[in-house]
Amino acid sequence: MTSSSTTTSSLSALAAAMAVCVVEEPAAEARRSWSWALSLWGAGVDDIPLSVVHDLGFLLLRGRALRLRTGRIRKNGHDVVITAGDVAHDVAEDFDRARRARLQFEERVMAAGLRDPSVLTASVLMAGSTPVLQDQLVTHALAEMWPRLKGEKDWPRQSVPFLRAQVAADVDDASADDDDGVIADHDVVAFMAAFAAAAADLDDVAAAGVGGSLLLPDEVWELSRLDVLPSEAMRLALRAVHRTMNGIGAMSSAVMMALRDRRANAVTDDVDADAFPAGGFDAMSTKGALENLVRSEVAYVGVGNEHDASAPDLFDVRYVEGETLYYTRDESPLLERRRVLNVAIVEVERARAKLAELPTQTVVLIEAVILAAFKDLQLVFGSSMVQLQLAIDGDADAVAEELGLVSASLDSELAHRRAVLVPIGGLPADRRVVFSPRPPDATSKVGTQLWVRVGEAQWTLSTHPVSPQHGATFDPRRDLRRLADILAAFA
Repeated sequence: MTSSSTTTSSLSALAAAMAVCVVEEPAAEARRSWSWALSLWGAGVDDIPLSVVHDLGFLLLRGRALRLRTGRIRKNGHDVVITAGDVAHDVAEDFDRARRARLQFEERVMAAGLRDPSVLTASVLMAGSTPVLQDQLVTHALAEMWPRLKGEKDWPRQSVPFLRAQVAADVDDASADDDDGVIADHDVVAFMAAFAAAAADLDDVAAAGVGGSLLLPDEVWELSRLDVLPSEAMRLALRAVHRTMNGIGAMSSAVMMALRDRRANAVTDDVDADAFPAGGFDAMSTKGALENLVRSEVAYVGVGNEHDASAPDLFDVRYVEGETLYYTRDESPLLERRRVLNVAIVEVERARAKLAELPTQTVVLIEAVILAAFKDLQLVFGSSMVQLQLAIDGDADAVAEELGLVSASLDSELAHRRAVLVPIGGLPADRRVVFSPRPPDATSKVGTQLWVRVGEAQWTLSTHPVSPQHGATFDPRRDLRRLADILAAFA
């Protein structure tokens, strides 16, 4: 082996040693990150460096179990700290620069990821998956994270044939000399050869830093269901709906309090329902009535005053200090009325058009505001006390596709009957919300409906048949939050 090849292999090895996760099984981890990179580059994300793939991939897999190990490798079962003095003089300066870049990258990117709730949620999702599914989830998450990490910088495209040839050359160099080089495990040198140029990569990524969550809420949702989504088209359609729904924002506290005041005035099914506590135990509290005292508290009676009967026992002390425990009960189910949000989307094929004035298809905006209102109602009243009944009418093919889309988004709600998909005739004529490209029929004798006329740049909201010709105007680009509040109050 020549001196130049030895220097190159040593620098490659040192750069590989600076990988954050090369701890227990460096060769296996190197191969795994190499397979992630090949999958990403093959899918068109071919400007992400191998070093970033490796570090962020294992950050996603391990979450808080990850340990940052800058400049350390695992050799013969012990941590070995690599310094510039361990390498040839002509590469010491490059190594110092790489190590500084590594520290900056860990501080601005890796540490931010360890504090990011979205990364920790993704790590939990991946923990219970098979290794094959884990690899799919990692590559999918990295493809979503990379555009936000790289910022506006144009990164060089990776040539897979060239990198394969480079790996093969490093394998030959490593086999030719078993004694030279800093790291004994030549698999690390072979599979991490691209880390030799990691200094500039890490500098640029660290400079961009992490401005927010590495994964958006809709991307975390995709990770939780990536293995069951039937097609890429549905995944992208659901992303549009969920991104729009998340962009609507949270319900204001004033609207929430108004809805909760209505809950207190709900009509009961039985005027005598509150005569006896019909709900079950749901938690424990330090406040409550004596009949709800946790039975184990009685064990403290007589403890601590064995030698002086006039002294307070431990139960008395706990009672005075407010430390005794009581069961708390659910309210009687008869005291609560289940809210049902009845919604119909008619002529859905017309709502699938994309107007130039709007950011996305009209049906995406409709479904997003319905899901947002349903989510708000569950937040206010509890998931068990709210039901969504949704009907979609129109062209059979368009209806089937939209029902499949909504079913994928509401899968758990449908399974627990908190959401129901019904035919248009299955909705009650009264107390329903209708999204339609047509105005309400003034001669119709149906019950009270909230009618939202869509299909244009401005939506019109009216109460039918009370005021079929007059109503409020909504701009779907800015007023979806207000419309979601109205839907929630109408349920």
